[in-house]
Amino acid sequence: MRQLWKYVMTPEIVFGCGAVRRVGSIARKLEVRKVLIVTDRQLVAAGHVDLVRRALGEAGIEAAVFDGGIPEPSIEVCEECAEVMEGKEYDGIVGLGGGSNIDLAKTATVVHQFGSSPREYFGESKIPGPILPLVAVSTTSGTGSEVSPVAVLTDTEQNVKVGMSDNYLRPRAAVFDPLLTISLPPVPTAHSGIDALCHAVESYLSLDYCYVECDEDTVIFNGRNPLTQTLAEQAIRLIGENLRTAVDQGANVEARKNMALAALLAAMAFTNSGVNIVHALAYPVGAITHASHGCCNGLLLPHVLEYNLPVRTQELARVAALLGEETFGLSQREAAERAVEALLCLNRDIGMPSGLKEIGITEKHLPQIAQNTMKIERLIRGSPRRVTVEALEEIARRAL
Repeated sequence: MRQLWKYVMTPEIVFGCGAVRRVGSIARKLEVRKVLIVTDRQLVAAGHVDLVRRALGEAGIEAAVFDGGIPEPSIEVCEECAEVMEGKEYDGIVGLGGGSNIDLAKTATVVHQFGSSPREYFGESKIPGPILPLVAVSTTSGTGSEVSPVAVLTDTEQNVKVGMSDNYLRPRAAVFDPLLTISLPPVPTAHSGIDALCHAVESYLSLDYCYVECDEDTVIFNGRNPLTQTLAEQAIRLIGENLRTAVDQGANVEARKNMALAALLAAMAFTNSGVNIVHALAYPVGAITHASHGCCNGLLLPHVLEYNLPVRTQELARVAALLGEETFGLSQREAAERAVEALLCLNRDIGMPSGLKEIGITEKHLPQIAQNTMKIERLIRGSPRRVTVEALEEIARRAL
């Protein structure tokens, strides 16, 4: 049983309305002179890329743009972005967007620097060394890629999602400007917000650091600790208070600011503690349906919590209270059950699909989903309750 825990974090975080104007000064401190902005065409059209280029230009930094980012980026798009970098002498990267664009920036930089195919780096701690200084600029409130050691791509040949996990992938700086999220439509606001809630709750319920059996030098996610618990609690509270408003009142700056902060806190928690069954199940579900990562997580979360309830009753009772449920006078078990009900209600209120059936999952998919989930050992090992193929299949069935 381990007696020590550790915490690793992105070195610099800049947060607040107008923070995007600091991108140039941040890059200059990193001694960057020429950068590639990795983004997508929608953010070019929204004017966000111009804001970043202006900030970089004012700091005397030359910037080019790769705008080929797509939702759930593929290995092929990663290789295309890496090819754009060849021979251009970029000494820094700016990832602008949600998790998909930032993950693309991470993975393309790895391929550019170290060669070969992205497939060579899937798994844990397989990146040979530090990547070019990466500044992540968030335009959503959910994925946590701005501060995470993880990047996910889609293998279209195998129809699976695959990830790199290495502390070398953590951006050198993360910029959170809530004003950049105001243009985000209701559906991606809902999906990214519920993704952030999933990060916080899974982190809060994950296995304690002292019981995670791993090599601390090669395993990134080391179980929950007192710091991740504190961060996760605050994230859960903020999301419970603000997600509905952010979805229904997109221009509400206070709600957007609170959601951006919640997403950051949740990411600061889970990028050390790890996530577990929800995310593990979401990868094969997403590969089959091509639904957004946040949508898959949100649909699975209440049912995974119901499964974990026997071993995390006290924590789930606290989650219920943080989400605004009245728990006075209830037994701990009854209060914990309120957390599951609160999440089902939240899903309905923000317009999530009614279940996995609505996004294309059928009974015939369940054995395949369960078997593929069991292969994602880096996530499964953080589950607070023992996991079996049969249990995973039943969780997915309940989520139908």
